[in-house]
Amino acid sequence: MNIRYGPFCSALLLLAGGHAQAQEITKENTSATVLSGSRTVVYESSFVRPDCTSAAVPRLKILDGGKHGKIEIVHEKVFPNFERSNPRFKCNGRKVDGAVVYFTPTARFTGSDKIRLRESSESEAGVWEITARVTVVD
Repeated sequence: MNIRYGPFCSALLLLAGGHAQAQEITKENTSATVLSGSRTVVYESSFVRPDCTSAAVPRLKILDGGKHGKIEIVHEKVFPNFERSNPRFKCNGRKVDGAVVYFTPTARFTGSDKIRLRESSESEAGVWEITARVTVVD
């Protein structure tokens, strides 16, 4: 069993006999405050095994990149962020392969924007639609 991690939630990927079970799209919401003109992480994710090794690099697709900036998806090492009650909490201090979404607002823009992403695993055992509400400040 693999665990998916995002900044505000975790979800299980269910694998049965090595074959992925079809799942509905799970909707998630997150938010970030960024400085105008500054490249900032607005979402990151990883799939982690119980032994803290990377299970897969999340696949992210931009559904809506917002109206007031630039989105970048970068595969890089991230720190998981599991709750203390999760058996994988011990993995939080170890970087694993992950995907990071950066948002750079248009110069001099302040206000709100919204980004929508679709995330899946290599096994297609889970699909998530993430809505990130971004507040851009001076």
